[in-house]
Amino acid sequence: MIKKLLAAFTTLISIFAFYEVVESPINGIAKFVISVVILFLCGMSLQKLLKLNGEKGIIILATERGKKSLDGLAEWNPNVWRGLADFGMVMGFGASSILLFKKISKRTFDFSALTLMLSIIFVLPFVLPVAMSIIQLPVQSSILQGSASNTQESEFTSILLYYIVFFSLLLGGFCLAGVMSFIGYGLVITYSIFMKLLSVFGNPSGNAAALNRITPGASPIIPGINLPFFEGVLALAVILFFHEVSHGILARVEKIKVKNSGLVLFGFLPIGAFVEPDEKRLQKSDPDKQRNVLVAGSSANLVLSIVFFILFLGYLLLMLNTYPPPNSYLDQHILVSDVSPGSPAYGILKQGMVIERWNGVEIHTADDFSKASNSTKENDTVHVVTNAGSFSLIADKNGKVGVIPFSDGSISGWIKKLSFQPGNWWFLFLYNFLGLAFVLNFLVGSVNLLPIPPFDGYRIVSLVLKDERVIKALAIAMIIFFLLNLVPWLWYRG
Repeated sequence: MIKKLLAAFTTLISIFAFYEVVESPINGIAKFVISVVILFLCGMSLQKLLKLNGEKGIIILATERGKKSLDGLAEWNPNVWRGLADFGMVMGFGASSILLFKKISKRTFDFSALTLMLSIIFVLPFVLPVAMSIIQLPVQSSILQGSASNTQESEFTSILLYYIVFFSLLLGGFCLAGVMSFIGYGLVITYSIFMKLLSVFGNPSGNAAALNRITPGASPIIPGINLPFFEGVLALAVILFFHEVSHGILARVEKIKVKNSGLVLFGFLPIGAFVEPDEKRLQKSDPDKQRNVLVAGSSANLVLSIVFFILFLGYLLLMLNTYPPPNSYLDQHILVSDVSPGSPAYGILKQGMVIERWNGVEIHTADDFSKASNSTKENDTVHVVTNAGSFSLIADKNGKVGVIPFSDGSISGWIKKLSFQPGNWWFLFLYNFLGLAFVLNFLVGSVNLLPIPPFDGYRIVSLVLKDERVIKALAIAMIIFFLLNLVPWLWYRG
């Protein structure tokens, strides 16, 4: 009993410490490291006090309960579940799936290919804007707003990239598009580093500003760090639950034993779920049965992504119909969404203030704010003009004053503005949860199909290629380019 009380006390203290770190104005990398240490210590303490399975702060809560439920779902309609797996193969591998996986029926292929094409046209364009409105991603605002120097050359490049992505998705699905994206951006990063090095060593053909607009090509998604904590945890719980349950259902459909299932925690924070099929039986089974089990998780995530996309759009239409924005809303402004505690602007600038000028620069768009705020350095005086008056602030060591902005010239901005009113907090909560469930289901479902160990896509591709040397070469190449996409974190300053 005493140990259980100590475990509960440890968990509460860890949650409090984690929250304080998340809300602090310290550097993002330091915030991440301290948060990991808190979760590690919490996990180690809980393992010792409650004698839980796991190691190094990661707790594994395994149970054999739920097997009967999986069997019942599997027996409900095996053909529907196999159809779900085939749907995932077409979404993951595009038109090439009809050649790679012979047993996909024409009817299923036609339906899935049509869904893929419609998703590319109507769903995919919403992924990045919705993600950027909720998740703090390392993407330059000019990507969304457009560059001031919008030349014919840049327009041609944008159109060319669009058609490359479009046809790669149609022909090779999310697997091929993901591979091309990692390789393509990895090459861009490599070239930019090379040009920067030439400049450093005095070569006139180099470019000193080559790395200025290069941002990381991959980013961890951590509730409380770069996405809302409660909405993030809830969305990830939905994603992980359906992902793993789908693996379990398809395993039972294909008569493969499920040993157990459970939840994975890092400290008090849920970071994963699992359904553990009998790996020996799975590897000895027919290749078509293996790929059905392997692709099931991604299939479920991609279906859920479409479902939550429809719910998200429905919610936005309901909000705009119930609370229509005034005509003045068409005039875009940048407002203060929040101020980091302990930052230079904390206690001075308030939520909802309209930022009109920043060091003499007129602010109308997110791109205007990004350019103006990124030009300041440590101890610079920042003159901010708002609708509530003028203020002078001293930038911190990162050249920031702690202002978190948002644009009220967008639907998300309008909902944030409404949520500032007393009693309307749930407006933004629902927006964040539905948006995250849509975006993260899409990301998890598509990224999991990449041929990178330990993703399911690697094992699916292994079943197709069969040549171990080719498989290993592909895996090594993908790991190298994945790491290249992370290199910009060495200099990126968000």
